[in-house]
Amino acid sequence: MWDVINAAATKPFGFLPLCPGPGLGGHCIPIDPFYLVWQARAVGCDTRFVELEGEINRSMPGYVVRRVGEARNDDGKSL
Repeated sequence: MWDVINAAATKPFGFLPLCPGPGLGGHCIPIDPFYLVWQARAVGCDTRFVELEGEINRSMPGYVVRRVGEARNDDGKSL
């Protein structure tokens, strides 16, 4: 992943490297899908798949913290 980001950053077309992190990111992933859910429900559509992705995305910061703690404990280190 880092190699791809670094390679793309060498191109002359004004590339802005956006690196992944433990949070949810900007507006489009944590918020926009729920606007879609709201609109779909208004016309009677099932949105379980979109709701499921929201549940997964909301749980990711805790998952990252838990995995970092496990990795540090496996190395004999404490947080």
